Amino acid sequence: MYPENDMTKLLQRSFFGCLIHASVLLTSALATSAQAGGDIPDSWYLEGANRPKELRSLEGKPAPELVTQAWIGEPTTIAANRGKVIVVDFWATWCGPCMAAIPENVELVKKSVGKPLAFIGIHDSNSGWNNAPQVVQSKGINYPVAQDKGASAKAYKLLFWPTYVVIDHEGIVRAAGLMPSHVAEVVEMLLAKVPAASTSGINSASYFGGSARPEWMKAMEGTTAPALPKDAQWIGTPVTAEARQNQVVVMQFFSPQGDASMKQLQQLNEIAPEFVPQGVVIMGVCDARAKWLVTKKMIDGKKINLSVMQDNPVPSVVGSKTPIMLGTTAAAMGVRLSPTTVIIDRSGKVRAVGVRPDKVKEMINVILAESISTTSIPSK
Repeated sequence: MYPENDMTKLLQRSFFGCLIHASVLLTSALATSAQAGGDIPDSWYLEGANRPKELRSLEGKPAPELVTQAWIGEPTTIAANRGKVIVVDFWATWCGPCMAAIPENVELVKKSVGKPLAFIGIHDSNSGWNNAPQVVQSKGINYPVAQDKGASAKAYKLLFWPTYVVIDHEGIVRAAGLMPSHVAEVVEMLLAKVPAASTSGINSASYFGGSARPEWMKAMEGTTAPALPKDAQWIGTPVTAEARQNQVVVMQFFSPQGDASMKQLQQLNEIAPEFVPQGVVIMGVCDARAKWLVTKKMIDGKKINLSVMQDNPVPSVVGSKTPIMLGTTAAAMGVRLSPTTVIIDRSGKVRAVGVRPDKVKEMINVILAESISTTSIPSK
């Protein structure tokens, strides 16, 4: 047994310890709730506070990509709409409540013209798709509609139709299982949180040389990125025009003989697992003058898993005073030295030339947060 005074102290410590522990748990719970969209009332969801835990588990996490097999309207993806608030309506023509909610969907899209909102309808994979074209026409559906392959419903843990999922401009699920009558309210809440930076230019401090960087680094920015040579040699999977479409592309011009070049290529290799699933292509472009077999050995030895292309040589002209180029692709991009990092946005425009290694992730995130239609040009 404890003496009375000691027992009193022990109980006091235990009591205050429990209070502190409870406070920590409450703070953590509130933070998690806020991250997952806790400012949305339970009454706005189908089944209210008793809505399925499966749907709750989606909130606060990156939205899974859609897997579809047919489209009515312009095909799209979650990644292609980064920078916008996205509404995904899982529906079917055989579902009465789904059909009844379509006019609200149409009205929301009409009211949101000019705003960063994407609305996507995903139809059940099992039955009813054959009636979708007629429904789209008769109901005046003004957003793209796709037939699921079944994988989308599984990824979004569907338990009933319709299921509305709202995703914020950063690609995070904020609400899953909303009642149709409250979708517009959640959209307005999330649109208000889209930062102005999502459509702004890029700070000059992100470049080598800052505002004083060479003119050749600025010359190509805002122009359409040139095509890659079809006859180039590759390490890894060749990056085709199709693979670049609607993707942010990071191109690292490098020389295997340069320590700085290889270090920056390794840094890009390290961040690739984070960004590739978000719709980013990261690739290397090797100096055309380098020995290709040596390059292959170095890439393999450093365990670099990026696609790497050897640039084609620039034909030499006797007596020419033109600066020595690293290859035809480098010349087309205006790149005159290695290492040089070039970033192309999802509309296919060259957005940044000469990015500092410590600013690459930041710049990728800025460009990912823009909608494809964004045409802002970096600060020069």
